[in-house]
Amino acid sequence: MAIMIPQKPRDFDAASQEGIMFQALESLPDQYYVFHSFKIVTMENNTIQESETDFIVFNREKGIICLEAKAGSGIRYQDGEWIYSSGTIMSHGGPFRQASGSMYRLRDVIKNSRLKALLDRCKLLYGVWFPGISDEKLRQLSFPQDAPKTLVLTLEALNDPEPYLDRIFNSTTYYNRHDISETELTAAEADQLIRSIFCPEFGVFPTASFDAQLKKTVFHRLLREQANVLNFLEDQKIAVINGAAGTGKTMIAVEKARRNASDGEKVLFLCFNRQLRDYLEENYSHELIEYQTIASLACKLCNTAEPDYERLDQKLNSMFDLGTFPWKHVIVDEGQDFGIEAIDQSDILQTLRMIMEMSEGSFYVFFDKLQLIQTNKMPDYIENADCRLTLYRNCRNTENIATTSLRPITDRKPKLFEGAVKGIPAKIHFYSTIPSALAELDTIIDGYKAEGYKDIVILTTETEQSSLLAGRITNGLYRQKYRFSTCRKFKGLEADVIILIDISRNTFVRDNILRFYVGTSRARICLEMLANLSDEACSEVLQETLNKKTKIRHPRRELASALNSVAVNVAE
Repeated sequence: MAIMIPQKPRDFDAASQEGIMFQALESLPDQYYVFHSFKIVTMENNTIQESETDFIVFNREKGIICLEAKAGSGIRYQDGEWIYSSGTIMSHGGPFRQASGSMYRLRDVIKNSRLKALLDRCKLLYGVWFPGISDEKLRQLSFPQDAPKTLVLTLEALNDPEPYLDRIFNSTTYYNRHDISETELTAAEADQLIRSIFCPEFGVFPTASFDAQLKKTVFHRLLREQANVLNFLEDQKIAVINGAAGTGKTMIAVEKARRNASDGEKVLFLCFNRQLRDYLEENYSHELIEYQTIASLACKLCNTAEPDYERLDQKLNSMFDLGTFPWKHVIVDEGQDFGIEAIDQSDILQTLRMIMEMSEGSFYVFFDKLQLIQTNKMPDYIENADCRLTLYRNCRNTENIATTSLRPITDRKPKLFEGAVKGIPAKIHFYSTIPSALAELDTIIDGYKAEGYKDIVILTTETEQSSLLAGRITNGLYRQKYRFSTCRKFKGLEADVIILIDISRNTFVRDNILRFYVGTSRARICLEMLANLSDEACSEVLQETLNKKTKIRHPRRELASALNSVAVNVAE
């Protein structure tokens, strides 16, 4: 089956029969990409010009076809004009000129991009589909000289469009003062065309980072809205706040700490993850806010090399009794991870709550029940909390990434906000050998680097020692530049581009599946996944984890689709 983008046809006039044509194109082999309702937006003389092509068909070994769909039974040609059955003269000079114009506009887009050189090695053609005309009827018609019948798909193409497309692909095209009779693109070049030209919102925007900038703008707007939660809780000094990945828990927690510090009051900001602590200290430092992990706090207050949580609890009670407890407010992020047995049994959260309540301070705990990957047990304090509030709206991820992250763990759709950026679908790259995986990883990184992305992080679903990048990391960096971490350690953090590696059958085992959720939900704008999954393993994941009941014909493609992503088979 062809890779359809989007996976379902966009809204169209039923009379155009585009839905039937969409299904026909979907039956093409998996070497084809088909883009429905492809829009190009340009600015000419301070005026926005927008054009739309019904279908773009791309095959890296054959080329690109801009295809216009016209319901043939409702069209006639008379007195040099193409006319609808209603008597209205068609705009753009008829379907062939419209398709040709789309082709030239697409050519201009590629010509003005960094991929200009590919035009010398990629055929760019056009065609028109009349689903209401049979081959026999077409032979009987006299078309104008600017409407070659060789560029026409007919009724029969609904059953098998490939021969008709091949007839167009076999044409010689002309560009840059020479004929192009063959398309010669590497897999990497084809991927760049798809990523840079075809996929971003199915249109063309001024820069490759447009989605990233838009996403960040909307993200900060929503954070201001989410921060209103704190206004609601102004008189509630003790609260437990739940929220799925991307709902802005950490940023709201930071805003709470900032407000308290701006009043001249000291704040203890506790989390579990050291990398998160370091990030907060680096980006949100304040002389009155102390960022600590629960482990580092235990070592500091008890003067020990290793954390002793029983001694920490005793120390906290002693400081309160002596009047030496220095903080007016305590904020806990990643609260679910405080369910680790040694921490939970020491009752530290309850002790901190008691101290804050008796000193008339505030105690806020933020947690995500879906990120319970350090332990299987939620802390007793959270389970029994009186005031619990839930954040629902995802403000980190694009719609596509949010959907992908949730697919293996819940049937519910992500709760997004009005104006959320849809973004491009995630990609899952299937490989069989480590060398091919490493080569694909480098290709992915280089592609994003060329597009201007700088915030690129590689996460493994396994440990550093068992990852395919084991032995290839220096000072936490891959290629001396790109940050590498585990899903566990990167929890609470995020990046514009996340490349999740080491996905295997083990990833989708019940005890490990939350790592996939944590890892994928770290991505703000783009998500790439590298998976070592055979067809058999894909089928098992579809049946056992994603509860697929129907017959599985194309395991990799169907798993990618079930994860709201696009499948890429890595060349060995």
